[in-house]
Amino acid sequence: MTSKTWFLPPDFTFLPDGQIALGNVIPDPRRPTATLASLASHPTIVLPTAQSIVEKNRSFTAEKSRSFGLELFASFLDFASANGKTDLLWHKSKSFSAVDHEVLAYNGAFSPEALEAIVDLDRVKKHIRSGRFGPRHVYVISGLRVARQSFTVTDEQGKKTEVAVGCSGPVPAATVPVQLWGNVSGSREDRRMDGYETALGVVFAYRLHVIRPREASAEAELFSDRTAFFSGGAEDEVGEVMEAVEVNWAVLREDLDLETDIYEERRVEEGDDESYVVFRSATAKEGE
Repeated sequence: MTSKTWFLPPDFTFLPDGQIALGNVIPDPRRPTATLASLASHPTIVLPTAQSIVEKNRSFTAEKSRSFGLELFASFLDFASANGKTDLLWHKSKSFSAVDHEVLAYNGAFSPEALEAIVDLDRVKKHIRSGRFGPRHVYVISGLRVARQSFTVTDEQGKKTEVAVGCSGPVPAATVPVQLWGNVSGSREDRRMDGYETALGVVFAYRLHVIRPREASAEAELFSDRTAFFSGGAEDEVGEVMEAVEVNWAVLREDLDLETDIYEERRVEEGDDESYVVFRSATAKEGE
């Protein structure tokens, strides 16, 4: 099975014929509603046939956790030594109840004429040309996963602090030293859980293809054809060769800075080779 990477929208209030629609061209994977062009509004562009399949009882859980450890050393009464460790564990998860999903996706490759027509649309062309160091990338929403029923979204986050301290050493008692030892341990955990129910028929996730300058190492699938992008000047005889590539985890890492605002969780289910990407708010703090 071919691996597919899906992206979760900012929230679950979008319908498949609204702001997150099949064929929308967007400037950034993290901004699926910032539409540069809707290919559905350009009937002269011949698009691949859209295929629809239904998958029963699909569920998903995204989790992220992090652990911080700190070693503590101190002296005790100048004779005993104390050592210990404090661990701070932080976790965050998002889970969704199981419902039927309808998967809508383009089936087949775009023709060279279609790809050239897409990059020649006014707002798309303007965005591509706005790069300071070469053409900027644009993204086409090439697949949608739509929940056919209402589903429950559950957000859980928490922090747990664990402390363990042990000490030992000689302590004078009269004129004969004796040995002192002891252990102290404890933990504290804070958890918060929120949940809500969506409307039926909302977009659960979307897939993307990126249109970008051709790279020799890229593996093009849906848009396997290449075409030249011309800047439009009369002096231009050769333009940038553009390609359209399915956006997976590796392509995303090339295109974006993924240090703090994104995490991915792969479904742990035999035979399921699909992964999901969850974008964090740029202003959110971990654990909040």
